[in-house]
Amino acid sequence: MSNRIERLFDRRVRGFRIVEVAALGCFVMTVFFVYMTKASANEERTQISRIERDIDHEQRKLKLLRAETAHLEQPARIEVLSQSYLGLKPVAAKREAQPDGLVEIARNGNAPVRAVAAPAAEAGAVEVDALAGAAER
Repeated sequence: MSNRIERLFDRRVRGFRIVEVAALGCFVMTVFFVYMTKASANEERTQISRIERDIDHEQRKLKLLRAETAHLEQPARIEVLSQSYLGLKPVAAKREAQPDGLVEIARNGNAPVRAVAAPAAEAGAVEVDALAGAAER
């Protein structure tokens, strides 16, 4: 048996031993697979950097949107806009419901809330009575 193996290793094709040709083939295949792996890793690295760039861009946009939201939600700004465009005014303290009266308001449903000592309505002021009446329509 060892004689057969020796003949296999000593056999030559066009001056090259078959073992050398097989080793060269394995080497070429290994080089090809290493090259393909490296190219694939480079492509993935490019994708990762693009995704990280997109994430940074989206985070900057999110910060900008949060800053814009904080600006738009400022109570003083909303109050000025509601007074100038809608003619709304702050509700008088006497028109606000007390915690004890919430149960009664809930029982009455959309019934208008009437304060005991309500001041005369100012021009352009929105009252709870007017809102309740609009909800019934």
